[in-house]
Amino acid sequence: MTQSYTHSPRPFGSPISFTLKGDRLTVDSGRKVHEVRLGAVDSVRMTYEPGRLAMKAFRTKVVMKDGKSFTFSSLNWKSLVEAQEMTREYRAFAQTLCDAIARANPGATFVAGKPWALWLPTSALAIASLLAMAYLIWQALQMGATAVALLGALFVVVGVWQIEPMVRLNKPRPFSSDALPEELLPKAP
Repeated sequence: MTQSYTHSPRPFGSPISFTLKGDRLTVDSGRKVHEVRLGAVDSVRMTYEPGRLAMKAFRTKVVMKDGKSFTFSSLNWKSLVEAQEMTREYRAFAQTLCDAIARANPGATFVAGKPWALWLPTSALAIASLLAMAYLIWQALQMGATAVALLGALFVVVGVWQIEPMVRLNKPRPFSSDALPEELLPKAP
């Protein structure tokens, strides 16, 4: 059985095509064609990537034992301001690819979220920023500067809205190839 997935990962650039057949994956970037043996996969990492224009983007990164890697995402960019969410296609391809990798290399690891070395500082910075804003709001209220306090509260709301999903969804954790993390997949219609 052959399964394919094609998307444009950037607003400008050519599409990348992935064709999965058995224990081999062909990655065609338009300039180069790579044949990937799935038995040589070391790890698969699924992450949430905050997208532009209030779009949620999900990314899967596959790392080989030799250190080479490739990624694919749930967005197909058509222009600088237009992107198509590839919900069904991304979900189906990610599941099929993870199943094929697990069959070809039972020792491959499957990880959800960012690496600890990135997630911990990001989380600490997010918490520190929110605490600093809370202190600013408190100080503004103490001085009678209600307008500054309201502006600070607006920044806190926007910050929580943007940062909270990035921190929560990208917490590092293992997953099984037969049970992909539902929160790191686009919502099925």
